[in-house]
Amino acid sequence: MFALLASVIAILLLIRRFHVGFAVFVGALLLGFLTLGLDCLRVLYETVTSLQTLKYLVIFVLAFTLAYSMKESGVLHELTTSALSVFGRFSVVVIPAMIGLLPMPGGAIVSAVMLKDVFDKFKIDPERATFLNYWFRHVWASIDPIYPSVILTLAILELSYPTMLKSTYPVTIAMIISGLPFLAKTENFRCEEKTFRGLLYVTPILAVMALTVLGVDLLYSLVLSILAFYSFRRPNFKAVFKRVFDLRILLLVISLLFYKNVVLESNSAERLMNSIATLGMSGAVIASIVSFTMGFATGIESGYAAIAIPILSNFTGLGGNVVPKNLMLVVGLGIVGVMLSPLHLCLILTKEYYSADLERVYKRYLIPSSLVTLALVFAVYQTL
Repeated sequence: MFALLASVIAILLLIRRFHVGFAVFVGALLLGFLTLGLDCLRVLYETVTSLQTLKYLVIFVLAFTLAYSMKESGVLHELTTSALSVFGRFSVVVIPAMIGLLPMPGGAIVSAVMLKDVFDKFKIDPERATFLNYWFRHVWASIDPIYPSVILTLAILELSYPTMLKSTYPVTIAMIISGLPFLAKTENFRCEEKTFRGLLYVTPILAVMALTVLGVDLLYSLVLSILAFYSFRRPNFKAVFKRVFDLRILLLVISLLFYKNVVLESNSAERLMNSIATLGMSGAVIASIVSFTMGFATGIESGYAAIAIPILSNFTGLGGNVVPKNLMLVVGLGIVGVMLSPLHLCLILTKEYYSADLERVYKRYLIPSSLVTLALVFAVYQTL
């Protein structure tokens, strides 16, 4: 138990100054040496040379290739224009949600810039604008197959995408329900002519989701979607290449799988859960506290996935033995923790861009919507 807690503390300290991939790698080495001794180097070698590691490295690269290709090609502007003309006042949530399908570090600033004129048209104050852009950009964080945290969860728990989708979709529904009431005071605005063409540009991501649900491997789904996109749009590939081939992504995937393998081989997670259980807390309560705390402490989806998912793998289950409601609880609490974290880059960037009062954003919007989301997630958990 001490070794696992020491590794988590090391990760949380390092993540403030270094990339999450480096922080997790150091934490994994620390845990490995404390529990397995030099045998942890064998675990590292097996992780690096594993075909599963290679597969998820390729998936990461392809996911970011699709995301940045869509950004660099300019389709996001056309998508925004069409959404405004078709959805009217609801476009203030539809636009960040659609752009949020593309995972990019600090990506909320992309939608914030594109939505500035839209929020002005609807006379939305800076605090409400900050919340709507920030919240609805992240409603897909539990189910979007090209989100880093989703890919990492699939890799760590050795799941198929359909299995995860069936387990975690209530989190997305809960977030949407929790955010919609804050549209109540939004004024309406009508465009003279509706244009639907731009909405078609969300198709590549929807295609990835549809293909994987139908049983196509995520790797091949991404390849097909990228090929289809490049058949009708030609973004600046050099610009995409510079963003996509980041060595930190390589380190992140290897570090997370290494950490998971060390946790499993050392039985550290089981020992931690058993130790905390002696305090009289149930597995669900322990999992909720751990996942929420890791999300809040790191402020990024891949952060809670990197730490909480391996630690709680005995609670969620692995592969074909996954417990859907337990996985939903862990993912839901992790995401809410991330959303409430003052370290979340998307929140900081959006708040700064709109010159919003952060205390008001929390009190009026973020805390109420998070509490409703938590209540809905716990309610669903109790009924399953």
